[in-house]
Amino acid sequence: MGKKSIGIVIYANPDYYPPTVNAVHLLSQYFDIVLIGRNQDPPDREYPDNVKVYRLGEYTTVREREQISAKAKLWEYINFVARSRHLLKGVSLIYAYDPFGYIASCICQLRLGQKLPLVYQCHEISDRLAPLSSLTGLVQRAERAWIDKADVIIFPDKDRAIFFQQQAANLKKEPLIVPNFPLKAYFKISEDWNLLIEKRRSHITLFYRGSISDSSAMLESITAASFLDIDVNIKFVGFLTAPNAEKLIGWVEQMKMSDSFSYLGTLPYQDLQPLTLAATIGFALYKSTHFDRLACVTACNKIYEYAACGLPAIVSDFPNYRKYLSNETWVRFADPNNPESIASAIRDILSDFENYQTMCLAARKAFEERYNYESAFSPLHAKIDELIRYSK
Repeated sequence: MGKKSIGIVIYANPDYYPPTVNAVHLLSQYFDIVLIGRNQDPPDREYPDNVKVYRLGEYTTVREREQISAKAKLWEYINFVARSRHLLKGVSLIYAYDPFGYIASCICQLRLGQKLPLVYQCHEISDRLAPLSSLTGLVQRAERAWIDKADVIIFPDKDRAIFFQQQAANLKKEPLIVPNFPLKAYFKISEDWNLLIEKRRSHITLFYRGSISDSSAMLESITAASFLDIDVNIKFVGFLTAPNAEKLIGWVEQMKMSDSFSYLGTLPYQDLQPLTLAATIGFALYKSTHFDRLACVTACNKIYEYAACGLPAIVSDFPNYRKYLSNETWVRFADPNNPESIASAIRDILSDFENYQTMCLAARKAFEERYNYESAFSPLHAKIDELIRYSK
């Protein structure tokens, strides 16, 4: 008898979301996977042989999709749901990501004529509803009305779960928290740690990976680096809009940091690990401009990707970050709005080389023992096994 199959539905490019990719890899060891997403931007992940990937719709970039009309977006979503229903025939469980994937899965369930176990994992959360006239507004309201249809609801952060419980009156089940930790199997490090740490000291690099904007303290980080009395390199990698790029480069020039700063573009996930390993300090600074930035201590995967590479990290000095990470010796806290606070955290990390070595090793140990996706996903894996075993 062959493996049972799981249908995974996300209304985006699944390659963008490390937790989704990690879950696919872990579940594919026990189940065949039907992975359904949209055909946007080039694929940059490889999946196991028993994972069938369906990228639906005509190929476009994310920016091109944002510019199409509301009517075109609605028809695209209707076509996505129709094709997903066909692809989900024969699966034993549906695992949906994001509100669009969840509502599509609910509709597919109705049209399939059978009650399949349904797991819903919400990556992001918004503190305000979009207009009802938009597809996003319709889907958000349907998500709240139909949330009780999910057998298991997952959030990557406790504060996001609490907020959603307060906003969605129909949520009776206690959500499961599965943090966005990296996959241990992916972050296998073969480098000599002593040699690697010595290289970091001789070539100090301040590193940021992720979406780049004012809310990620892009200008404050550059300013902080300009306050230091040592030579440093600053490297940013990630999505950057044209207006933010113009603003960032203008600020780099104004601060006379052009010779020290590099923007490396948007890179495939596998290309980020060598850059992270070679860095000296990782930035994970968010401003409190949006709720999802405040409710991000276990949803911010970059913090734990830094840990996986044995890299000390500077994070936002928010109360929930302090509560969760205050005992981690490889973490320093800074006010993301205050360049001097950021510079002070950098100086503290670099003040003593022996202590820096200890921080690096502590970060890697914390990842191996606590902050890896294998351990975080284990309770959900057990629930999925149970749902499939007892479903009709």
